[in-house]
Amino acid sequence: MYTLWKQWSDHTFEATLDFWKRSLALGQLKQDDPPDVAQTPADVIYTENKLRLLRYRPTIERRHPIPLLLVPSIINRYYILDLKPGRSLVEYLRERGFDVWMIDWGTPGPEDRFVTFDYHIDGYLLNCVRAVLDATGQKKLSLLGYCIGGVFTTSFAALHGEKYVQNLMALASPLNFHDEGLLSRWARKENFPVDALIDTYGNMPHWLLQTSFKWLRPTTDLRNQWALWERLDHPERLDDFRALNHWATDNVAVPGETYRKFVKDCYQDNLLIQNKMQVGGRAVNLKDICCPFLNITAKYDHICPPQSASVLNELVASQDATLLTLPGGHVGAIVGREATEGLWPQLAEWLAERSDRD
Repeated sequence: MYTLWKQWSDHTFEATLDFWKRSLALGQLKQDDPPDVAQTPADVIYTENKLRLLRYRPTIERRHPIPLLLVPSIINRYYILDLKPGRSLVEYLRERGFDVWMIDWGTPGPEDRFVTFDYHIDGYLLNCVRAVLDATGQKKLSLLGYCIGGVFTTSFAALHGEKYVQNLMALASPLNFHDEGLLSRWARKENFPVDALIDTYGNMPHWLLQTSFKWLRPTTDLRNQWALWERLDHPERLDDFRALNHWATDNVAVPGETYRKFVKDCYQDNLLIQNKMQVGGRAVNLKDICCPFLNITAKYDHICPPQSASVLNELVASQDATLLTLPGGHVGAIVGREATEGLWPQLAEWLAERSDRD
């Protein structure tokens, strides 16, 4: 009996000691400075309002003449594509000889409430494209849009692709907004009074966006706490988690008029897939996209379900159109550990074959 009691007592003591050690470690993490992100060296080539256009410095000779412009979402910060060393799509592509550029949309303030959806495409994006081409001396570039950034780049390619776009890549970018996913149902006219919201707040508040995405998966915070607890003994995995969690909570406001049109034209009226959405007085006709096209979806994406994005391959006129469906979710497929052997090499190979053309 004493032996059994001793074994139980020793196990309980060790478990209790481990619990307190981990608790102290969690407390220390909360006091630490935010993790380092967006560490790939870059130069600011162009600015407009809050926007910055970044050109990443090469580590090897640039092998592909056609520059690549990455266009992130406007809801979270741009550095999901340059999270940290070893978890950076930017770093991976740069080290394979691509001339990589990125738009950092910046942080909109109350004064930006009247910046329109159309100006993001015919203003900000068009100006950045011209700045890239002026700096490189190239006639065309490759565009990769992520999430809402993919809505912008797809629209841009339909409107301006013949003149400016060599290759188009859409990464977890919705097109059919009536996909019966939870986000799609929430945003319907009968459920979401977007006019009242924007008229009240001016911009779409960052805290409301973050709360809405948490509601899509209500157990996210609980899962994150458990994931953090599990990684306390694994410094590299812990650092990965902290960087990704920092990005996930680093939402920014969306200019009010941009958000109003995005919700009404896309989520509520689903105009983009019908070739009825207007940008700058012109219809965005997806049949006008003729360049090589790579459409990347994630099997477990709850923000942009695969069926929302994959339909685009059937609507463009590109003779060279590829659909790539990967495991993972909206974020994990891009920066997860599987991305280094999944998305990144496949994207780089596809792009390299199409980035040496005149």
